[in-house]
Amino acid sequence: MNKRLIPLIIFILALLLAACGASATPTATPEAFPGLLASATTPAPTDTPAPSATPGPEPTKNPLMATMEALKNKVTVVPPTPAGGGQANISADDYAGMAEMACNIVKDNYVRGNFNGANWDAVCQEYEKRAQQVKNQEEFWDMMTAMIAELHDDHSRFVRPDRFAAEFDLPDEGSGKPWPGMTVWPAREDEYLFIWNVCDQGGAADAGLHRGDIITAIEGEKVVKDDNGFPRELIHKIYTGDDRVTLTVWQGPDETPRDVTVKYGDAAGCDGWYYEVASEDPYIGYIRVPEYSGNAETNILDMLERLEQDRPLAGLIYDERHNPGGNADKAIAIFTTGVFGKMGKLRDDATLTIWRIRGPVKWNETTPMVVLTDGASHSAAEYFATAMKQSGRAALVGMPTAGNTEGITGFNLPDGSIIRLAVETLILPDGKTMEGTGVIPDVQIPLGQWGLHQKPDVQLQKALDTISEQIAGR
Repeated sequence: MNKRLIPLIIFILALLLAACGASATPTATPEAFPGLLASATTPAPTDTPAPSATPGPEPTKNPLMATMEALKNKVTVVPPTPAGGGQANISADDYAGMAEMACNIVKDNYVRGNFNGANWDAVCQEYEKRAQQVKNQEEFWDMMTAMIAELHDDHSRFVRPDRFAAEFDLPDEGSGKPWPGMTVWPAREDEYLFIWNVCDQGGAADAGLHRGDIITAIEGEKVVKDDNGFPRELIHKIYTGDDRVTLTVWQGPDETPRDVTVKYGDAAGCDGWYYEVASEDPYIGYIRVPEYSGNAETNILDMLERLEQDRPLAGLIYDERHNPGGNADKAIAIFTTGVFGKMGKLRDDATLTIWRIRGPVKWNETTPMVVLTDGASHSAAEYFATAMKQSGRAALVGMPTAGNTEGITGFNLPDGSIIRLAVETLILPDGKTMEGTGVIPDVQIPLGQWGLHQKPDVQLQKALDTISEQIAGR
C-alpha cells in the first residue's frame, strides 16, 4: 500500500468510529441583517472544531475541510460492528475469503431485509465464484464495487483505500492543506452551482468572489447537473489543485461570466457558528447552526443567552441550512421533548428503539420559532427538523431536507478497504421514513438564480416574514 495513504487511512477510520411586541408589519429588510451577512458575532470559544465566524488574530488553515467537508458525506454514522463469522484471520490476498466476508457483512447488517429487491444469496454466490478468478487487488476492488452496487443504494458502497480522500471530500495531505477560502456544496434542489460562503479573509475574497456567485466551469470544464446532481469529482477539484484553481464565475444577471484564479492559502472569518439580531422591533434573533457534533448544545445555548442578555426574544430564526449532521438530540431538547419515532432496521425480525427526547427543556417551548432548511440539511439536521415539525414547536421555511437519514457505518476488509453500509433508519410515527423525501417545510421557497445574492437571501427574508406574522398573531 502507498505509505502516503497510511496517515489518511488512520484519520478516516477515526472519523468512521465517531458516532447532526410590537409592530405587526414585517419589515422588508431588517437593519441588522446586512451586518449578519457581512460580519457575524461568534459565541465564546469552545472545543467545537467548527470554523470561527469572526477573524481571529491568526488565520487557521482549512478549518472547513476538517469539519463540514469531512462530515457532509457521512450522514448518520453509527459505531461499526465486528464482521464476525470467525474470519478475522483472512489475508489481504485471499480474495474469495474477503468476498465471503463482505457478503456476510451485508447479509447480517444491511438496513433493509429485502435488500432493495436484490436476491442477496444469489448475488453472493455469483461474486464469491468470481472472486476465485481474481488475480490482483485492482480486479478485486472493481469486483467489490460492482457487488455492493447490486443493493442499488446511494449510501452503501465499497471504498478502495486509494480513494478515501475523494470519498470523504478531504484533501490528500490532511486538514492543514491550504485551501481557497470558500464553501461550494450544492443542495439537491439547486439548479446552479452556487458559492455558498466566502470567508472574510482568503483566496476567494481576494479574487472578488461573493456568496451566491455561480460557478459555470472549473479548470475549463463546464459544470453540468445531471440526474445524479452536480459532478462530485469536478467540484472536488476546487480544493485539490497544487496552489490555485481557475473558475469561470457568473456574478450577477447583468454580468458576463469571467475566469477567476483563486489562490490557496490560509482563511479566516468563515461560515460557522454565529448569531445576530434580525429585527429590533419586534425583537427577533437569528442563529446559524452549521453542524451537530462537538459542543453544539453549548454553542446554541450560549448564543441564546447572549441574544437575551438585555431582554427576552420575541422570536427566533434557527438556520440549519447546509448542515451535514452529527447528533441533534441535545439540541432538540433545548426547545422541545417527546417521542418522534423509532430507530432500527426495516426487517421483520428487527428490534426497534424508541427515539425519545427527554426533558427538561433547556430554553423554552413558547417563543415563536422558524427553522430554515434546505436540500443540504442532512442526517441529524433532518432529525431536528422533524422533531420541531412533529411537536409543533417551530414552523419550517426553505426547501425539503436531503432525505439522507439512514445510519451508516464502515466495515473494514483485511486489505484496508471499507464497505460503507446503511444499517439503520428512523421510522416515523406514521410508519414512513424520511429517506429520499426529507422533511417538507411548511413554507417552501427556492433560492432561484440570484436569491442567495440578496441580503438577506430570499429564504432568510421569508423566515423573517413568517415569524413576524406569528408574533403579530399572538
